[in-house]
Amino acid sequence: MRIHQFKDYVEEMTFEHAIRIIKSYMGTDDLLAALKGFESRYVECVNGDEDAFYEYQRDYRFEISAFNVLCEGFGKLFAPKEKV
Repeated sequence: MRIHQFKDYVEEMTFEHAIRIIKSYMGTDDLLAALKGFESRYVECVNGDEDAFYEYQRDYRFEISAFNVLCEGFGKLFAPKEKV
């Protein structure tokens, strides 16, 4: 799941930098656990509250960008093989 992000809050970063950000923010070296934990924390914090959504977007734009970079990268990794 990608997290919707406002254009002004998108931060460009490499895949490796995104890994460091998410692992550090979640306090674990387990990347999968960090991704799942971040997604759960996002859902719990926002929980349909529009004000919370805007605050989270503003306060955690680097972490959301990192999460989205990783989701995009893993999506390519696990995408079905293209037929030639």
